[in-house]
Amino acid sequence: MASVTLANINKWYGHTVHAVRDVSLTIEDGEFFGLLGPSGSGKTSVLRMLAGLESATSGSILFDGVPVEDKSPQERNIAMVFEQNALYPHMTARQNISYPLKIRGLSKANIDAKVAEVAGMLNIAHLIDRRASQMSGGQQQRVAIARALVRDPNLLCLDEPIAHLDTLLRARLRGELKRLQRSLGTTSVIVTHDPIEAMTMTDRLAVMRDGILQQVGTADEIHSRPVNAFVAQFFGLHSINLMSIEGVVELPRLMGRFGGETTHLPTALRPNVSSDAKLLLGCRPSGLDVRRAGEAKPSADMLQVRGKVYVSEQLGDSLLVTVQIGPDTVQALIPNDRKFGIDEPVDVLADEAALYVFDPKTQGTVRFAPRTISPGLGNPPAVYA
Repeated sequence: MASVTLANINKWYGHTVHAVRDVSLTIEDGEFFGLLGPSGSGKTSVLRMLAGLESATSGSILFDGVPVEDKSPQERNIAMVFEQNALYPHMTARQNISYPLKIRGLSKANIDAKVAEVAGMLNIAHLIDRRASQMSGGQQQRVAIARALVRDPNLLCLDEPIAHLDTLLRARLRGELKRLQRSLGTTSVIVTHDPIEAMTMTDRLAVMRDGILQQVGTADEIHSRPVNAFVAQFFGLHSINLMSIEGVVELPRLMGRFGGETTHLPTALRPNVSSDAKLLLGCRPSGLDVRRAGEAKPSADMLQVRGKVYVSEQLGDSLLVTVQIGPDTVQALIPNDRKFGIDEPVDVLADEAALYVFDPKTQGTVRFAPRTISPGLGNPPAVYA
């Protein structure tokens, strides 16, 4: 195992694509770390540079404080699991798993012992003599993971290893991978575009966009304290609603317009109104409520705007309602005992404690939703340039 440091890493492809822009971060020894972002964010490029599959254009990569830029993946003792499992289809699971050890020249007794150990950890002992071509996708991916772990690597790199599996198997393997990593203590880095994978599996994670590091922290820190509107929208089971309020005035209650509709605003937001009378608000679907038009009597501490139901989706124990407000839409997660028809007029409401405020120009976080903050967390962290 090893601690890993990236210092001012840049990656150019040719002279036109700046894929990774001055990324610096530290991964602790034994940590399960996530690289999260949409396609094209630079996360896979960072992983491949860590693994030694690509060279950084500039910057330093250190394992336990020792530079490794000039070392091969073998010299770094890296193990990698890809999105496609890349097994030898004509070989058995045993042969696939043992292959890296044979290359190292280990004795047959040592190889057999290590293969049996890792196969037991991943619950594939009963598949050990079955060919890869005779296994399901989930079984093949377990074998690929076993082949990586049998080497006792300094760093385990996981490039979207469960992206192609079905929903139930993906959920199961998330838990198994996390439990396995905890028991082995292998420093591990997983690349994913799925916030749920990042939230459920990692100790800490980095959110990236367009090659730029946006925020590093635990899942709880990033969910509760996003540094900007992009992180707030991208991270979470349901994307945060962004509401651009214009023409904010006090008559005497604070009011503005969202989607062309008159919007009543909480008095507590008065200090956050920009000089051009704008507010950029965020609210997670769980923080919004939907009531039939005219049914609710909101207080001065609530946001209220009228719209019409675009669609409502049954999620079992809750209802996800999409409300159209002029050209804009917002989503609310509400109890499933309510029923709304398509195009039914409704009022959308939010308590001020559920509202984030972002700078309308930079989209950096100005105010966290108080409801989601534990005491003593302090002010918003700085947004990366």
